[in-house]
Formats: sequence, structure tokens, C-alpha cells
Amino acid sequence: MIYDALSSLKEPNGSDTSTIVNFIEQRHEVPQNFRRLLSSRLRRLVQQDKLEKIENCYRIKKEVLERTKTATPKQKHVGPRQFPSSTYLGDTVEEAAKTAVYKVAEADNKSFVAAEAAKEEARVSKMAEDQDSLLLLAKDIFDRCSQGEIVLMA
Repeated sequence: MIYDALSSLKEPNGSDTSTIVNFIEQRHEVPQNFRRLLSSRLRRLVQQDKLEKIENCYRIKKEVLERTKTATPKQKHVGPRQFPSSTYLGDTVEEAAKTAVYKVAEADNKSFVAAEAAKEEARVSKMAEDQDSLLLLAKDIFDRCSQGEIVLMA
């Protein structure tokens, strides 16, 4: 969907997140947290060197465009086609594809959130260790003062 939006919009300096969201929302039904999912996916595509970010706009890298243009066309099936007897799967397949896209985007977002939570947990754990060390030091100083080992000067 992102590649479709960027190639259809054809803005020379790329498209910003809002423009991409509006383009996709006009063509597809999207979940409520789609903007956040899209931002996460855009960052990942930039990291994978498939998109480039110029200021706050994204565009497809020229190398990626050239690879897709020079790709060999698929061979068409020459033999007789067999269609399902009486069932039409078009809507079902499309819905399944949309669902799969949303599930992948949601899983990607959950992975990002989990990584951020792990970083935060490590930071809080380090703070707790530091606080425990300070508490032990304060207890040691208090014990020494109460035993008369340390005399505080006023």
C-alpha cells in the first residue's frame, strides 16, 4: 500500500505521512491506529534502504524503482484454466489479504512496542539498583552515627 501510494502521488520531494495516510484511507478500510502503524512501517523501510526520508517526506529510492522496472515479466499460463465449480472467492480472498496486511502491521507495531518496553524496563531496573545501593549506604552511615563511629560537625 505504501509503494502504491508513493508511486501514485508522484511528488518529486516525496510525500509526508498525512498525505500517504489520506491516500490509503481513500482506497482501503484502515484500523484506528493506522497512522501509528504506517509511521512504524515507514521508519523500517527507511532503515532497510527501500525508502528515503527527505525532511518529513518519504519517497521510493531510485535503485528500488529501477529494480522493479527491469524485473522480468511473469510468464502467462498457456494451458486451459480451471475455475472453482460454483464458488466465487474474490471478496473472501481480498478480505483475507487485507486482514493479513493488518495483522502483519499490528504484529510489527507490537514488536516495536515490546522492544521499547524492554528498554524502559532495563532503565527502571538500573534505577532500582542505584536506589538500593544508596539505601544501603544511608543505612550504613546511620548505623555508624548511632554507634558513635561518625561524629557530624555542625
